[in-house]
Amino acid sequence: MAPLSQLFPSLLQPIASSHMLCLYFASSWCPDCTPVTPVLKSVYESQRTVTDSEKKLMEVVYVSSDSNVQQMEESMNKAHGKWSFVPFQEEEELANIKRKFGACAAKEAPRLSLLGPGRRKFGIPTLIVIDCESENILTTNGVTDIMMNGADSLKIWDDIRAEKQ
Repeated sequence: MAPLSQLFPSLLQPIASSHMLCLYFASSWCPDCTPVTPVLKSVYESQRTVTDSEKKLMEVVYVSSDSNVQQMEESMNKAHGKWSFVPFQEEEELANIKRKFGACAAKEAPRLSLLGPGRRKFGIPTLIVIDCESENILTTNGVTDIMMNGADSLKIWDDIRAEKQ
């Protein structure tokens, strides 16, 4: 299987610049996502400042289920951290990431062929944390982690990452 950065060009820089990749599947119109985004922003900003030569502990990539590019950009400017995103215009890449991880809004499932047993594993919001080196999934329960543990989630995920190496 090809590395994630080859399958999904939008992930190349976040993977190269961090130890853990957090794929944040969400939208601005989703009432369940609204309380999660500011907590994720706080966790993201709690990382120590690093120089350009050092990797961040985590990088977030927003995988949008917004209805249009304006909605996505407005939400990102208003509530999100200074993290990466899959460009809304990259429809095929956006759809393929959702298919690979089985995460999307319910209204997208038919268009993405994610209907049926085992296809759509996660709704929104979902935060999937991945080890950038091995590309192993560390957790699919990132939203629960950050809502319960806040910035301590970084240490929890990093400990899981260390155990798996």
